[in-house]
Amino acid sequence: MFILIVGGGKVGSYLTRALLNQNHEVVVVEKLEKKAKMLEQLVDRQVTVVGDGCDPTILEAAGVARADVVVADTGDDEDNLVVVLLTKKKSKARCIARVNNPRNKLIFDSLDPEDPVITISSTEIILDVLNEHVNAATYSSALETMHLFGKGNLQLVKVTIPSGCQADGKRLAEMAFPRNSVLVAIERGDEELSIPNGDTTLHAGEKVIAIVKTGALEQLRALLCGT
Repeated sequence: MFILIVGGGKVGSYLTRALLNQNHEVVVVEKLEKKAKMLEQLVDRQVTVVGDGCDPTILEAAGVARADVVVADTGDDEDNLVVVLLTKKKSKARCIARVNNPRNKLIFDSLDPEDPVITISSTEIILDVLNEHVNAATYSSALETMHLFGKGNLQLVKVTIPSGCQADGKRLAEMAFPRNSVLVAIERGDEELSIPNGDTTLHAGEKVIAIVKTGALEQLRALLCGT
């Protein structure tokens, strides 16, 4: 399969290496020559075309007409939209587009109802993972380990605020959270997950979702559940 990728950043680079390891033919269009050279050093072969992927002549030179799949993977939704529009005029390739702002997803979805663009939104992926792992079941324990990341030194955890604890009624800005912890969201009953800030006030029964390094779990539990 011939896959054309527009955008040679981190995602594009690792995607290229993975696809080459699966014996696919890959060409990457990258605007910056320095990035293109770094990518070729990473994969140890010549795979790049230096130029603007929004330029029809560059896409043609990269082989868009014979591509099976075109991946629009720049950091700019407007550029990705142009890449998809040009591809659909010049090729029968399946289009995959990175959407950085979820609000723009509807624009991509409406381009071609008969052959829809596959959109990838990192924001939606993270929320889907959170909803899947956090809202899938009811747990009885105050601290729930939801997922392990990497080699196990990071964990996504959920802590239920019990009645009468020191955290009940406090603003997040007033609390000294462990150094190796990051609050991700707060679940309030049947409501959707909310993204907390310093002015967010915790209440008994709510569930705090956080990413912590191993070793900070007990500190977080003591802070949120201690009396």
